[in-house]
Amino acid sequence: MTYKMKCCPGDEPRIEVTDEFIEKNSLKINIDAAKKVMDSESIFLGFDKQVAIDFLTDDDAIQRKHEPPVNGQISDVKETTQDFLDYMVFAWSKATNERGISAMRSVIKLGTWMKILSRPDVAEVLLDNDLYTPYGRPALREACGMLGIQVPDYL
Repeated sequence: MTYKMKCCPGDEPRIEVTDEFIEKNSLKINIDAAKKVMDSESIFLGFDKQVAIDFLTDDDAIQRKHEPPVNGQISDVKETTQDFLDYMVFAWSKATNERGISAMRSVIKLGTWMKILSRPDVAEVLLDNDLYTPYGRPALREACGMLGIQVPDYL
């Protein structure tokens, strides 16, 4: 199944999600991680909550004084992984083009997806301030290496 791209395309071809990628990286949705993100203090402009809200039920969102997810709760690990991969390709272009706030938003959102996909080790790398400069490139390269994603030479 091909999932609809929910972000702008990056400069590189789309990386299609596969069962092998999900299995190799032990990806599974952790709703409690999404709730924890929603219950904690926001990271820079609430970019983390923009990802996490989509994994809550309407009742869970309302309980946390947020609007329910626009398209309903996401519970499909393949869809979530595809969203992550699409955003990774988008993040490469933001880092390469030195787009400050956009690059920061990208690593925060990618880190949040990794928390929700049960990879807090990768989330920690993506959210490590020491790996941000310049424009998240070191964090993106390290996270891609941990997940077996080939990065473009220019990154």
